Amino acid sequence: MKKTNLLLIFVVALAILTSCKDHKCKCDCDDWQSLVPEGTFCYSDEGRTEEMLDYKEVIDMLKNFDRTRIAPLESALGYQDARIHNYNFDQFKKYLAHVENLSKKANVKITGISFIAGVKENYKGKGKGYQDLIYIPTTTINGKQIPFDPLHSARQGKLVTFKEMLAKHGYKWIYNTIEEFKEGKNPNYDYSLPIKKQNEAGFFAPSYDDGKSGAGNKGQLQPPY
Repeated sequence: MKKTNLLLIFVVALAILTSCKDHKCKCDCDDWQSLVPEGTFCYSDEGRTEEMLDYKEVIDMLKNFDRTRIAPLESALGYQDARIHNYNFDQFKKYLAHVENLSKKANVKITGISFIAGVKENYKGKGKGYQDLIYIPTTTINGKQIPFDPLHSARQGKLVTFKEMLAKHGYKWIYNTIEEFKEGKNPNYDYSLPIKKQNEAGFFAPSYDDGKSGAGNKGQLQPPY
């Protein structure tokens, strides 16, 4: 093995060891970014986090869903809707790594992730539509968590919101703020928009941007079984 390779391994190992305190190893890639592949992000186990629930909270939430949602949904649909959304753990981590890398290139800070309810029509050929979740990162704008498209943000080198991209593809998004929701709510539940063409601001028409998004999904729903 070349001496330069041995030196590189030593420097990386030293960087990791010197960041470990009290048997908790913190990996901060920004301190030695030149020594790791682009798109590598490091995290450490900081112990129990604030969003982790107690079982009383879990059971209260489950019971409230049972009491207030199951019967109305079954009555409206004629069958039980999906309640569980399973995602492959490794694949989800790959998604997070990719959107974090795209967001870094666009200089947009990810501050959250939104899980948005939708319905997958004729799920697995069953002739029924089941509730599913679309997930997409968010950034903080004026104190609000605003979903944005990391793919198109990276392509354009600036923040491109989910709302902007949906509008260009023919859908009106009204859920960024309570004010937008109250003003934009449609009693017919039709939020279709005419597809926008490229404008002076440089937004790409759907025919140009190839229809791809920075949102994710690809999960398994239960029920149905």
